[in-house]
Amino acid sequence: MTTEDDMAAIILVVEDVHETRDGIETLLVADHYRVALARDERDAIESAQRTRPDLILVSLAGSPREVIFSALSIRQRAEVGERVPVVVFCVEGIDEGDEVAIGRNVHLTHPDNFNQLRTLISRLLSQDSIAAKVGNNDIRFKNNFMSTNNNNEKPFTFRLIDAKPRVLLELQNTSENAFRSIEILTIFLKDEETPDGGPSQAHLRFDAIKSISPKASAVVSHRTWINGKPVNDERDQMARLKIIAGEASPYVLDISWENPEGKARFQRIPIGH
Repeated sequence: MTTEDDMAAIILVVEDVHETRDGIETLLVADHYRVALARDERDAIESAQRTRPDLILVSLAGSPREVIFSALSIRQRAEVGERVPVVVFCVEGIDEGDEVAIGRNVHLTHPDNFNQLRTLISRLLSQDSIAAKVGNNDIRFKNNFMSTNNNNEKPFTFRLIDAKPRVLLELQNTSENAFRSIEILTIFLKDEETPDGGPSQAHLRFDAIKSISPKASAVVSHRTWINGKPVNDERDQMARLKIIAGEASPYVLDISWENPEGKARFQRIPIGH
């Protein structure tokens, strides 16, 4: 027999401080959620594969960009799908009380109290439920962007440069402003060796760019990692991001940077869509 508790949403809490993790669990259980706990990224991937959470709440040590990377990695490598909202605690880069949706159903928040976090979680889970009922994920995506403080800046474009034996990525700043601390999140590539698919064994890591002047461009240094080790130029995988006529690429560039006021900003650029 299915009980009311069995129907409650499951929230995966990823927090590396034991006392904080227990405190968040106590508050969420009081709101009648089921809670799964993880202490780090690896633990979270395993937990998400077991529990199939309805929402992932990430609060780890590190810069906002590092935590965002971990959050995206958890959801992708656990293969729970982009339908599952990810909420990232972010204490830098956004003001206290702000909620910022950055696409891919990922939300940054710097709540000024637990009630604000409760409201955000409830709204995301409710929107997901509504979208599932009508079979239209665009409703959830649209509502998220209408109900949060969002930045619509899209200053960057890119191109891939064939510089044998490697393919290089050039990022172009099309705006009139100079930007600092530009970073591209690691791209996990689809597994080409396992017939049934699965967590990718190859990924692309990009070095941060200190700054890009207005109307200027920069080649982003990168390295391909396979099975946990960097590989040489002959095994570089950047070419897999190339646009192929008639085919849609599953990859995107998730870019973060600081604007002239020192605020963190984010842009997503689909590749090949």
